[in-house]
Amino acid sequence: MDQVFDFSRILFGSEETAHPMFFAEVVLRTVVMYAYTIFLSRMVGQGGVGQIGPFEFVLVIAVGSAAGDPMFYPEVGLLQGILVITVVILLHRFTTFVLNRHKQLEKVLEGGPILVVKEGAIQDHKLGSGTLTERELLALLRIEGVRDTGEVQCALFEPNGRLSVFRYPERDQKAVRSTLPAKALA
Repeated sequence: MDQVFDFSRILFGSEETAHPMFFAEVVLRTVVMYAYTIFLSRMVGQGGVGQIGPFEFVLVIAVGSAAGDPMFYPEVGLLQGILVITVVILLHRFTTFVLNRHKQLEKVLEGGPILVVKEGAIQDHKLGSGTLTERELLALLRIEGVRDTGEVQCALFEPNGRLSVFRYPERDQKAVRSTLPAKALA
């Protein structure tokens, strides 16, 4: 590195990466990593993503990485980072456009709500596998003000990580299982 502020290197990266074919390669790499990260976010499940959908989760990761690399690595030019961010945003917009027109594909890729409580009973077979643990479910029920699962006609774990709770009328509620931690009951 001859100069501290070599503007050609800052914009285009090192000499080996400053040609148009490498920029095309960056686009291809971005498309592959975007698709792979979407796949992985679906494997993590809804609980691992939190309050955002898998596509937004991938968008945050990809943009954060693309923005960070040119800041830390002198061989990665600013234009390469800008190109990656632009391609990721365009992929996200395209994906949103396609999913809005093909609801079945949206359901496959983003998933649908999962019935986790039915008639006061926790649906154990629907928990786990990277989506939601029983402990997390009980915490979400407490946040909704549910003291006992017998108050719940049904609860759905939504693709955005939230819990939709439908309660029985007060006269139909029964004691099934407390949502309070064992220490709180002692």
